Amino acid sequence: MRYMQTDLPKRGHRGDVNTIRLTIDGQDVTAPEGTTILDVAEGLHIRIPTLCYLKGYEATTSCMICVVHDLTSDRLVPACSMPVSEGMRIQTGDSQVRQARKDTLDMLLSEHVGDCEAPCQRACPAHMNIPLMIRQIQSQRPEEAIVTVKRDIALPATLGRICPAPCEAGCARKPYDGALSVCLLKRFVADADLAKETPYTPALPQTSGKRVAVVGAGPAGLSAAYYLIRRGHAVCMYDAHPRPGGMLRYGVPDEDLPKSVLDAEIAHILRLGLEFHPETVLGRDVGFEALWREHDAVVLVFGAIDPNTLKIPGLDMTRRGIAIRRNTYETSLPGVFAGGNAISESRWAIRALAHGKGIACSVDQFVHGLPVSGEPGRFASRMGKLIEIERPERLQETETFGRVLPVGGRELGLDIAESTGESTRCLHCDCRKPDACKLRLYAEEYQADQTRFKMGTGQRRQIVIPHGPVIYEPGKCIKCGLCVQIARKAGEGLGLSFVGRGFNVRVEVPFNESLENGLKRAAQACIEACPTAALSWGE
Repeated sequence: MRYMQTDLPKRGHRGDVNTIRLTIDGQDVTAPEGTTILDVAEGLHIRIPTLCYLKGYEATTSCMICVVHDLTSDRLVPACSMPVSEGMRIQTGDSQVRQARKDTLDMLLSEHVGDCEAPCQRACPAHMNIPLMIRQIQSQRPEEAIVTVKRDIALPATLGRICPAPCEAGCARKPYDGALSVCLLKRFVADADLAKETPYTPALPQTSGKRVAVVGAGPAGLSAAYYLIRRGHAVCMYDAHPRPGGMLRYGVPDEDLPKSVLDAEIAHILRLGLEFHPETVLGRDVGFEALWREHDAVVLVFGAIDPNTLKIPGLDMTRRGIAIRRNTYETSLPGVFAGGNAISESRWAIRALAHGKGIACSVDQFVHGLPVSGEPGRFASRMGKLIEIERPERLQETETFGRVLPVGGRELGLDIAESTGESTRCLHCDCRKPDACKLRLYAEEYQADQTRFKMGTGQRRQIVIPHGPVIYEPGKCIKCGLCVQIARKAGEGLGLSFVGRGFNVRVEVPFNESLENGLKRAAQACIEACPTAALSWGE
């Protein structure tokens, strides 16, 4: 329904239907009597957040995130159920409205029992989506898994051999029968891709016309170059050594990292368009001022340095290396970024690769004239480690055998069958709707605080795993009632209903029946309508 601006001086009629005149966000409009504020806002393309509302179903106003400010009465009212009235003046996003919505989200999140991201992903310096990769391996989709891996890690076959695996230290299964072999799984995906006649090549955007100088061809430099090229920028790389690789080539023994693997991954980056200048020393063969003048940005990632010997006017130093702004990798010189061992020494290649990816994001913002804020952060609900009582339910979804080791030894890595078997051990402790959860999206928008109203130890994580494909996680349910209405409208024999009173109310299938019996027709519709991941499909 579309409502047009009008200058009608008084209340009028459209046939037998009365029309109401009101103002919403400064726009004068008319609408049929009985129309809700939310309907009018949608007609004007004004977005009002909702969690418990779904068009075609009864408005229950259970979440109250859709509140708007009625200036006439100076009240906050729910837009989903409040009908318009003559002369009403509505503000949909003033400071009172935003604070009320934040209060609502803070309260909902205080009872929310679930992780937005798995602990393995949080522990990975590159923040790779490990659970997604594992699901793709489990369903034998390696061509999709390599896309997932290379979205965050430029040299996965290399890292799969030498990474100290901080992600595995965070694995929720580790205390039970051993962490998943995340590094070996990542290596399997990368090795399988390299073995193809035409390995995965990301689609490159139209060239931006921007040129970036990268000084240093180690893991941080190669990663920065890879992601800068993926953003459409031309990259010129300078290194003191005859071949790229840095500490990966000159500091890691061949038995730990065969140079044929490193060469294959670097060759792929070169084929994307990287321009490499070997045996070029900054200050001897090329001057910093010339690089700074001839490029749109400069990236300094040339390894560990002595702050007393690096002489670049205006570049701030610390006792550890080049001083940077946290999260953006900006130095004291505009357009100059630094990372890797140039800012602080570390033997972790994954850390350097993560720096390179982050630098590429900041450089891209800089050369496009945008505020440099670095990689965008996301709201993440965190529940901490699984307690002993929670593990049995998680294990119902997975295989119960211990860690799968490669029969051919670590030198050969996992084969297809072994990688598939190992992937089935994943507890899937991440959210099944990480990008579609409206609670998370609004928490980001309104900068919600999950800890604000936290009291006591809270609920434990509970998963209802039926004999059918639907997963129900009661701790993520906000009692919006949409699934109850949908099941009833679909004509389910059992359906869903509210059980209990007050704070103990919950959604269940009547008579302690399974979800499979309760949702024979409406499972898909209920899962799609669920504003969180309380209802989702199993693996």
